[in-house]
Amino acid sequence: MRGPGEARLLASGALLQQVAQASGLLALLVIVTLLARELESVAELGAYGLVASLAGYLLVLRNSVASSAVRAMAAAPDRSARADVFAAAAALYVVVGLATGALIALVSVVLAGTVLDGGLTDDARAGGIGLGGLTAIGIAASVHLDALRAERMFPTAAGAEIASVVLYLALMVALILADADLALIIALSGALPLLSGLICAGLVRRAGLPFRLVRAGASRRHRAAIVPTAGWLLVIELSNLAMYASGRIVLGAYRTPTAVGLYEGPVRAHNLLYALGGALAVPTVPTASRYVAAGDRRRLRELAIRGSRYTLALFVPLAVTLMALAEPIVGVWLGDRYTDGATALTVLVSYWVLYGALIVTPGFLAGAGEARAAGLTLATAAVLNLLLALILTPELGVEGPAVATAAALAAAYPVLLRIGLRASGVRLSELLGRAVIPAHTFGAFLAAGLLAVRYGLEPETLPAVAATALAGVALYWAAFYALVLDPGERELVRGLARLRAP
Repeated sequence: MRGPGEARLLASGALLQQVAQASGLLALLVIVTLLARELESVAELGAYGLVASLAGYLLVLRNSVASSAVRAMAAAPDRSARADVFAAAAALYVVVGLATGALIALVSVVLAGTVLDGGLTDDARAGGIGLGGLTAIGIAASVHLDALRAERMFPTAAGAEIASVVLYLALMVALILADADLALIIALSGALPLLSGLICAGLVRRAGLPFRLVRAGASRRHRAAIVPTAGWLLVIELSNLAMYASGRIVLGAYRTPTAVGLYEGPVRAHNLLYALGGALAVPTVPTASRYVAAGDRRRLRELAIRGSRYTLALFVPLAVTLMALAEPIVGVWLGDRYTDGATALTVLVSYWVLYGALIVTPGFLAGAGEARAAGLTLATAAVLNLLLALILTPELGVEGPAVATAAALAAAYPVLLRIGLRASGVRLSELLGRAVIPAHTFGAFLAAGLLAVRYGLEPETLPAVAATALAGVALYWAAFYALVLDPGERELVRGLARLRAP
């Protein structure tokens, strides 16, 4: 599909994927909120966060293989070839699932024995082993979700993800309100991939797609089409894992489970931005790859500029709002006993003011053929992050890992920007004029307004804090729409607002 049809497909795919990702993150925020208010101690929330988060962070093997598998399935020339690639991918997903599940169980046992004590040790150990087993099955089932994405059935795939989130949230809320054992809550926190995979398996069969888990035509050649591409994507995923997961571990080693619990709120709020950024990779990777393969430098350049223009307009107001209202947000969300983590939240989300630009995202860089350069840069940033966390955490406490993450990624930003400019052919002055300066100028006005409200009116109740945050973001977007976007871009926004799934 080319022209307006392809642009519509790309835009709607990005929008629907962000809705699906946002629904999952919001569900996790609800779960953490209930746990924070229902558990007897902050240390219990710290134990939950330390172990349950492994299911998300250790999906690095699955995520790297998934992008490559989608690309290989989509590139297959006919139905029979797509079926062969799917079967080869399914076998790889089983292997990846087993490896990931075993790793989750092993790390959980180690953390339970070294960081936690008392009854929390037993809960973390049993919960982690159960979490590993459930995750292994879920990863194997998730190949059906990626099959729908390869067929470019974005609305169907996103709808399945949203349905699985609703079921998952209902399950977890029921467990928490029933005062279920902490080990059981930890184990079933990894049920989302399995629910999504089972729903998508039914949709694949209902749509009559030629995908079966076992097929005689699947061969080593088909697996070889998937594995090499996943290499540098794995490096990027491992780098992200090291940066985002090490904070809890370093805090647990230097401080106490209570400190880990205080850090849980900032991490969960930060992960909302991280998930939105990850959602952009779903349509960006194959689109940028297609432009590079076709030698279409003009479209690649426009993808970099316009994409950065729009993604900065999305991320800057969200990051600025979380930074300016960190303390009241944490207070009304988790309770006053967690407000000591507010500074960590401000610092942790600060780098998204820069990384909101599409041109520096791993999805764009990998699609543009710069996965190796991006992987090496982010791996270096991960090492720097760990060193800074080890140095800063003993003195700064909860703020230590946050400062380490933000500082390491700020140092990597100029390198990634240079790589993105080189790959896309965009001039720095053009990127600054059309994307960065407008987004950051409006962001500065938003920050000033939110800080004036925070210290002038001192909102402390949930309705007051929510109204302040939502009004600030809405005013930013309204001003950006009216004063920055050109008529064609405003028409695109109106078209997306009217978007209906086919």
